[in-house]
Amino acid sequence: MVIPESPMKDGYRRIVWGPWRRALEATPPGWDYRLTRRLGRAAGRASATKKAAVMVNLRRAFPLRSDLDAIAIEAFGSHFCNQYASFAFGRLDAKNWQSWLRIEGLEHLDRAAGDGKGVVLMHPHMGPAQLPLAVLGVMGRNVGQVGGGIVDVERSPVGRWAALERTRLEARMRATLHDGGGFLRGLLRSLESGSVLFTACDGTGGGRELGRRLERSVLGQTMGVPVTPFWLAHRTGARVHTLYTARDPLDPRRHASFIGAEVPVDRSVSLAAALEAGADFTAGWLNLILARHPEAWLFWDEFQPGRLLR
Repeated sequence: MVIPESPMKDGYRRIVWGPWRRALEATPPGWDYRLTRRLGRAAGRASATKKAAVMVNLRRAFPLRSDLDAIAIEAFGSHFCNQYASFAFGRLDAKNWQSWLRIEGLEHLDRAAGDGKGVVLMHPHMGPAQLPLAVLGVMGRNVGQVGGGIVDVERSPVGRWAALERTRLEARMRATLHDGGGFLRGLLRSLESGSVLFTACDGTGGGRELGRRLERSVLGQTMGVPVTPFWLAHRTGARVHTLYTARDPLDPRRHASFIGAEVPVDRSVSLAAALEAGADFTAGWLNLILARHPEAWLFWDEFQPGRLLR
C-alpha cells in the first residue's frame, strides 16, 4: 500500500523508524510482528479514505463476499508487518527463527539440493514477503532474491531517510540480492550452482515492472503476470516451486510459509510456449491462493485499471 506524502506521515516515520523500532527490537522473539500487526489494524480503522479505496478493489475481486471489511483491516495489518519486517532481520538466528515463522515444504528444497539443482521460488507479495528469505538464510541455505524495480515513488527527505534505514536493515539478511534490471549473468550462474532464488509472480513493490508479462485473468480481471520464473528455469535447468506466506493456521501469533511441489516446465518446447504455459499456471495458482488468503496480499490498493490491471 502506498500512503500519500504529508507532514503527518513524516512525523509518523520519525517515531516508527526511531524509538518504535528500538522498542520492538527489545521485545521477545515474535512479539515485534504481533505488535506491528495491531498497529496496522489501528491504522486501517483510522484511514477511512485509504480503507475505502482498498474496499473498492476487494469488491472488484470478490463481489459476493460479505467479509470484506474484516479482510481490509487485516490487509493493513499484513502491510505493516511487511513494511517493518526488517526490524527482526538482525535478531533471527538458527535457534529462534521459529518464533517468527513456520515453513512447510523444506523437503522440496532438500531434494533439489541433493540432485544438484537450483530452485526458483515464485511467490506473491503476501505476509512479510522477505521473512522466509531471511529465515532460509539463517538456516545456512544459499538463497537470493531478484529485485531492482526502479522505485518511482516520490518521497520527502524524511521518507528518503526511512527508505535508507530499511535498506540498511534488510542488508542484515544472509541472502544475495540480485538486480533484475541489470546484467543477469550472475543470477543465472547462481541458479546453475544450486542456489534458491526468490522472485515475485504478481507485481513489483514500489517500482516499475521488471521482466516480461503475459495477460491472464486473475480474480476475474485482466492482469499481466510475470513469467520470469519460467524463463529462468528454461534457461538454467532449475526447478520451479511456489511459495506463499500468511498467518500460521496452527498458531496465528506467527506466520507460516508454504513451499509447493515442483511446477512442471517443459524444456522440449520453445521458450515462448514454455512462457505461455507458465503464465497459465501462475494465473490459476494466484486465483487459488489470493482467494484463500486475501487478507495477506499486499497489493490490494494496486488492484485497479491502470495499475496492476489492464
